[in-house]
Amino acid sequence: MAWLIVPAIAAILAILAIIIRSGLMRVRAQVRQSWSSLDTLLIERHDLLPGLLDSCAHHMQYEQEALERVSRADTAVIMAAAREDIAALAAAEKTLQDSIARLLALTDNYPQLCADPAFPGLRGRLGRLDEAIDEQREDYNLAANLQNVRSDAFPHRLVARFIGLRPAVLFE
Repeated sequence: MAWLIVPAIAAILAILAIIIRSGLMRVRAQVRQSWSSLDTLLIERHDLLPGLLDSCAHHMQYEQEALERVSRADTAVIMAAAREDIAALAAAEKTLQDSIARLLALTDNYPQLCADPAFPGLRGRLGRLDEAIDEQREDYNLAANLQNVRSDAFPHRLVARFIGLRPAVLFE
């Protein structure tokens, strides 16, 4: 009778491990999907910024430093995103948001720029993209947190270690 119990327990444990692995893979896929969506939004903003900067440069000749600061910060965001370095991306994103906010605050001093028909559209689209990036960052953090919590709980931890699932870095 004992010779039946041991294989039955082994089969149950194997099935449980497969179910846990499947759940962890779904959560990892959610993290990757969230990251992909976030990366797409970052690239879309990156593609929008040169038009905004060109529009500003035509009217804001005395604000080259502010324009260059935005351009450098945007490059840092894209480079960090390409490396999937979440910590560097978070720092670069904060710098970019601060630089854009300073630049947009300076635009109020240039009525000709505000009267340019293309500028309000670019500014509005940039605002919508920033909101979408913030929302997608929250979605990414939720998925990453779920992966971290699940892969840290017993018995999921054993399976996560076995398959090499590492904790996801949060985008603070």
